Amino acid sequence: MKKQRRGKRKRSAAGKIGIFCVVLAGTVLVLGISVGAAWLWMNHSGERRLAGRQEALPEQMQLPETQAGTETQEGTEETQEQLEAGSIRYKGRIYTYKKDILTFLFMGIDKSGEVKASSNLFQGGQADSLFLAALDPQEKKISVIGINRDTMAQIDTFDKNGLSAGKQTVQIALAHAYGDGLEESCENTVNAVSNLFYGLPIHGYCALNMSVVSTLNDAVGGVELVLPSSADGLVKGWKAGERVHLNGKEAYRFIRYRDTGKAQSAEERLERQKLYLTAFISQAKKAVQEDMTLPLKLYTQITPYMVTDVTADEAVYLAGEALSYHFSGEDLYSMEGTVKMGEKFEEFYPDETALYELVLKVFYEEG
Repeated sequence: MKKQRRGKRKRSAAGKIGIFCVVLAGTVLVLGISVGAAWLWMNHSGERRLAGRQEALPEQMQLPETQAGTETQEGTEETQEQLEAGSIRYKGRIYTYKKDILTFLFMGIDKSGEVKASSNLFQGGQADSLFLAALDPQEKKISVIGINRDTMAQIDTFDKNGLSAGKQTVQIALAHAYGDGLEESCENTVNAVSNLFYGLPIHGYCALNMSVVSTLNDAVGGVELVLPSSADGLVKGWKAGERVHLNGKEAYRFIRYRDTGKAQSAEERLERQKLYLTAFISQAKKAVQEDMTLPLKLYTQITPYMVTDVTADEAVYLAGEALSYHFSGEDLYSMEGTVKMGEKFEEFYPDETALYELVLKVFYEEG
């Protein structure tokens, strides 16, 4: 009679599969908790960092020349000094700066490929696209102001040795060209825009080489919009008034193309960029709702093509906040003004009163 061998019993195939499923489920759960915890940590860290940026208050906004005489006659120069920091008086009413608003400058640079330092202080790349975005937590609203790249503004200039050559009034897109093509160029543009907007605090910036639009477009699943008249025939088969779904290359051409031989082509392109931005933000919000890790993935993916002082955790926080904020075409503003032909290129002169009142509308509250 054979002795019965003792030892471990062999598990059935079904048993092995069951154990594997339990391990897999546990692993997924742990990963999910880890990802969630990491997202929460970055979200909290980003919120804390951004709060530190909001300490600066705007200096007293100088009244446009068209209104200064009226206000002075009312004796507001004397009472203006008695107002609290961040408050101003305009047409007999008091406006207070929204201290918790966050303002960012986005720049599209006329370069392709990865970001590289410029060896020439005059070739840092022009900012062909300029948008000032404001996140208002009180109203849960995002406001965006499109800035014409030909806007005449005071910018800091430098000589070939990098020494200050004083200020010049030129197209604001050139502010980025003066510098290293990296942080110096961005900071020079931020200063120019802040000065143009009456000393408005700008809490962060992001400059992207324009070609990266293709990557961003496809990452959110593409953008759908109705073609304006300026896009008629821009891509083979495109007709004004038709609804199209843009792939990466089409999106790049849609926002980048400009017929420099046509009058006011910069303004025409800006209108297309505004149209695209409205559709992109809407699509991006849907994509982030489906994948909360998307902002961090995109931030990492486009880093080689970007210069920014917004950290990854700040970007994660901002993306999460933006999901609950309202944004539509009505929240996308243009600067009023006139276009004149300069010696070589077009020059856009903003309506100072209209710009002043736009700043009050977006960044201040009455009372």
